[in-house]
Amino acid sequence: MTSTYVYVDFGAVRIQQYLTRTPGLRGHRAASNSLAQATADAAVQHVVGDLAEINQEAGKADGVVSLRFPARAFEDREGRVRRLQDVVFAHLRRALPGAEFHSVWGEGESYLAVYTHLLQPKAHRGEVRHDLPPTAEFPLAVPCRMCHTDPAVGIEPVPDGSLALCLDCSMRNVPRRQTVADERSPEGRLLRGLGLAPAPDGLTDLAALGSPASGRNHLATVAVDGNAFGVFFKALADEGSRDAEVRTAKAEISSALSDATRAALEVATLELPLTMEREQLCVVPHVVGGDDVLVSLPADQAWWFTLTFLEEFGRLVREATAEVMDKLNKLRADRPGLPVLEPPTASAGVVFARARHPLNLLAESAGQRLSEAKRAYGGRRASVQWLDITADGPEAPPHPPLALSVLRSEGRGQTPAAEALSGLVKVPASHRARLMEALRGGGPLTAAAIADRVGHLDVIRPFLPPFPQHDQPPAAGVGLGAALGLARWWPCA
Repeated sequence: MTSTYVYVDFGAVRIQQYLTRTPGLRGHRAASNSLAQATADAAVQHVVGDLAEINQEAGKADGVVSLRFPARAFEDREGRVRRLQDVVFAHLRRALPGAEFHSVWGEGESYLAVYTHLLQPKAHRGEVRHDLPPTAEFPLAVPCRMCHTDPAVGIEPVPDGSLALCLDCSMRNVPRRQTVADERSPEGRLLRGLGLAPAPDGLTDLAALGSPASGRNHLATVAVDGNAFGVFFKALADEGSRDAEVRTAKAEISSALSDATRAALEVATLELPLTMEREQLCVVPHVVGGDDVLVSLPADQAWWFTLTFLEEFGRLVREATAEVMDKLNKLRADRPGLPVLEPPTASAGVVFARARHPLNLLAESAGQRLSEAKRAYGGRRASVQWLDITADGPEAPPHPPLALSVLRSEGRGQTPAAEALSGLVKVPASHRARLMEALRGGGPLTAAAIADRVGHLDVIRPFLPPFPQHDQPPAAGVGLGAALGLARWWPCA
């Protein structure tokens, strides 16, 4: 039997934007459930039959299907791949009418090597087969009144009356009892893993779980993605062809890293003060797969969740990769010019907004903040960037991203910046707003003078540059403007 396989991957394009295209949590949950059901191993295997088998070498990721079949001699591989794509695309289209899918394939002895050297480069070059939703045959058709994206196909009853809905929103328009999280969906897996009461029905109800001081009307949208995973997997694939131990390890590493993502999500959710207080799921995951996460939660819980997730994810990845990382670095040490590999980490983008702000816009903004955080540190360190739309508007934030180590030390420890922020949140919100206005209008000296008059100079001193060396960084590693923004939703605020 040949050890060479043809690997065929399918993915939902811009899955975050697709799932969040409807404003309500009810529609998102229905789409998430449909995605989970359609991409479940049993459902896919039933559809493809003898054409292929589930690729167990790939990790689990929402909206992704990975298949393989033996690369036999004298076989029309391209023809078989196309038949396989036709079958899977048709299956996914029936379940998710408005989604966009693509597929890419390659041949080799291991999935990791094929993914690193063939599938990923092909995807980056756009050498994929696309499957797009059907276009409207009648351009003057009434647009869908729920997503405002596709033409309506009929009028259906909804909780508040009746609406003209497109085919995709019709799929999402199901009773509450059917949108209770499927155990294969991100929310369903989290509920099953933690044993908590279900999350609220809607986004405004989710925001209302926050503390009275938060106003109970704001949510945070958090996007997370891994750093340096491509570099690590490429090294793993390259060295795996030369070393038997690495070759054995690479078969398990993708699943281990996917497990780290899900475990970090569980820990970060369970350790939230609000979760412990209510014994209820207070985090709604939209996408969880590979090293990619998108969640919504009450605004005043966001920093606790984000920092805990990034720290726990980093710890789990270090543990999962420690042995193979040592092996890789020893193998690479004999070849000049190759840098020492570090364990992959993750970065996050956090966006705060009122609960009624469109979820699709929040997901897009969180993704932009995530890109800023990764770019600021070259993908080499765990980092975070944030935006408070209510306070600062929807444009790019004025402050630079911060490394995780500035806000959280290992073992949930307090850093100088975190301790200083805990003091800053005790300053009345009206005083903090006045300091922000002074900072914007006259700079740190003006803000310091006002703080001195009202007795808060010692509280803001860690965030001010040392006088008279104004070009030096603040002692806390965080500027006053960023600190005032952080303080609005910082733990204990």
